[in-house]
Amino acid sequence: MIFAVLLLVASYVFLVFVIVRCADGRIGINSIAGIRTPTIMTDEQTWLAGHKAARNPSLAGTIGAIVLTIVAVFLPNLESQSLAIILGCLLLLAGILYGTVKGTKAARKILANQ
Repeated sequence: MIFAVLLLVASYVFLVFVIVRCADGRIGINSIAGIRTPTIMTDEQTWLAGHKAARNPSLAGTIGAIVLTIVAVFLPNLESQSLAIILGCLLLLAGILYGTVKGTKAARKILANQ
């Protein structure tokens, strides 16, 4: 269980790193990291606007997942530990999906003004 938690937390911390770097422009359009919608990947302006808009909900979901995953270690039985980890994954998914929706809207706004 400890190894799985450490692996998840390390992955989530790496995701925080990617979210922040995409939102501040240090990671530009690429084929590996970031939000992969066609609207956001149109050009550098839409990439940056989309990731700035997605930053807070994506970070909230990721940090929530980190907290729930760490809490799981201290829960008394396997069922509650598993539930905490699953809820953390769902919170991460919700944050990323909501961030993607916000990011795509921001990118469309940029395209409408061009």
